Amino acid sequence: MPRHFGILVPSTNTTCEIEFCRLPPDLQVHTGRLGKGGNTPFSPSLDADVTYQSKLLGDARVEVIALAQTSASLFADDYDEVTVKRMTEASGVPSLTSAQAIGRALRALGTLRIAMATPYSAEVKDGTPDASVMRFTDTSS
Repeated sequence: MPRHFGILVPSTNTTCEIEFCRLPPDLQVHTGRLGKGGNTPFSPSLDADVTYQSKLLGDARVEVIALAQTSASLFADDYDEVTVKRMTEASGVPSLTSAQAIGRALRALGTLRIAMATPYSAEVKDGTPDASVMRFTDTSS
């Protein structure tokens, strides 16, 4: 029996569908596109788009929705919590961000410390290179 999941991607993303279509046929991806909410390439998506596209994916009866926009999680300490709540309420299904998925995977593997190289500029990290990256990679919680 096929399993259906939803992915929300920024409108500028041209790789997610290609990558997820390489999954086995019993894992089927359904994609929603999101408009940009700021002036930088890494700005979070528009809240209204997140809500609307989550609702549409819920209508498609996906089992879970993931926001594939890791850089958005660096913009505010509560971004993941607020956005996941918005996605779940609109769709009626469990949701998560890519940053949360990475954290869960690291914890499942028992990882306590990692080294990470990032393409994100100081502007994306709000001028605090260590704090933003550490918040993203914290596996202690």
